[in-house]
Amino acid sequence: MENWIKWTEEITVREADVDFRGRMKPSALLRYAEYMATEHSRREGMPDEFFRTHHLAYLLGKQALSFEQVPQKGDRLLLTTLPEQSSRGTNKRILLVQDASGKTVAQVDARWIMVDTTTARILRRPPEEIDRHWNAQVPFELPQTVEKPPFLNSAGVWRASYSLCDINGHINNACYLDIACDALPLEVMQQGPVRSAAVKYHREVKLGEEMEVSVGQTEDGWAVTGRREGSAAFELAFRW
Repeated sequence: MENWIKWTEEITVREADVDFRGRMKPSALLRYAEYMATEHSRREGMPDEFFRTHHLAYLLGKQALSFEQVPQKGDRLLLTTLPEQSSRGTNKRILLVQDASGKTVAQVDARWIMVDTTTARILRRPPEEIDRHWNAQVPFELPQTVEKPPFLNSAGVWRASYSLCDINGHINNACYLDIACDALPLEVMQQGPVRSAAVKYHREVKLGEEMEVSVGQTEDGWAVTGRREGSAAFELAFRW
């Protein structure tokens, strides 16, 4: 990875990022991925003000995560974010997580979509001044398929509350993992840490809005979906 365009940081897993076992929550891994993407863009000369001035925004279309080994509280980790140039309007960005020995213990594969904020349209060809900062190709990826269960049962209605929403005024992408974990039966979560997940974001849920959350068992795990005003907000699948 010596010649790749990337950004790396060392972190220590904090208590706020782990569950009742002391193991990293899936949502925490996605928060690391989002932070690293934002920090890398800033260091490449593209802070928030750059995107506001150019009327551009990156939105997450879908992402997947995988744990080879679930980190625990106090672990020292090396995070590396690797962005790929746009392909048909989508930028792949990989997060690699390595432990103190250099072993890759976790990975995130996020697919970002660039939008013109004045027209709300997806840009199939992002400006050259942005794309030139990223790698032509990043040879890592995770399965993005969200398996659909044969049956879904309602798990209740979730409100986009203060604690779930970010600076954009809607539920943060990582918080959908927390919602999904809370929606599943407790005995499912107690069986062991989540090993992989894939999530698709269809429709934002803004501060104060509500969505109905449903769960169902798949062949290899569990699926969780959210619907707002009859339309899909997100789809997510877990594996253990």
